Amino acid sequence: MVRFIPYTFTKSDIIGDFDNEKQYENWIASQVKAKKVLKVRNGFYVQIDGAGYPLTTRFEIASKIKEDSFVAYHSALEYYGVANQVFNTVTVGSEKKFNTFTFDDIEYVLKLVKNKTQVVYIQTAGVRVTTLERAVVDCIDDINLGGGIEEILNALEQIRVLDENKVLEVLKSYNKVLLYQKVGYMLEQYKEKFLFSDEFFKECQSRLTNQIKYFLDDEYKDIEYNSTWRLMAPKNLKSRINGGY
Repeated sequence: MVRFIPYTFTKSDIIGDFDNEKQYENWIASQVKAKKVLKVRNGFYVQIDGAGYPLTTRFEIASKIKEDSFVAYHSALEYYGVANQVFNTVTVGSEKKFNTFTFDDIEYVLKLVKNKTQVVYIQTAGVRVTTLERAVVDCIDDINLGGGIEEILNALEQIRVLDENKVLEVLKSYNKVLLYQKVGYMLEQYKEKFLFSDEFFKECQSRLTNQIKYFLDDEYKDIEYNSTWRLMAPKNLKSRINGGY
């Protein structure tokens, strides 16, 4: 029978411990009936404690949905403890499609991605997650998935260290002009805090074109042209931390 049951497991993780499919089906049915495990979705289960609570985290579950799935965007900020809010949604990056589902009042939502730059596996937690640097870049790239501009600014206020070389590596992997503009503009607000070099910002600026873009899609009452980043952007970005204009 099963030699070891992980806190989160799929059928493929343990099927080799059984003589046949029927034996596995009988075993998993008995475990569910005895309230030792809960079904997350087809072929995916978690162990539970005596009170019926999963012996795992939302982040570990997200990392087991697909062979390549990982925690991303605002959910990655939550994992690193720098998010201002905790959402009841986990954004899951993967190249493989799955349908959105809810387990234990948490909704797991797919973000189809092909870029695997700086996706790390934290063995002690059983979690695949983007690095903090990629999480910041991803959230600036898709501000909605970052929880909104106020939430991203609050995260930057809480983050203590960012590696500029890692940020550049992520930017180069995406190779999008607007992303260089947005990241350069936003992190320039925190240049002194993170001790980013002039070379970092020069590298971002070297990727720009003459085309003027908007930093935010929403209606912002007090914007101006930022010639450094060729962006129509807020005059005082940090005022958005408190919802100001």
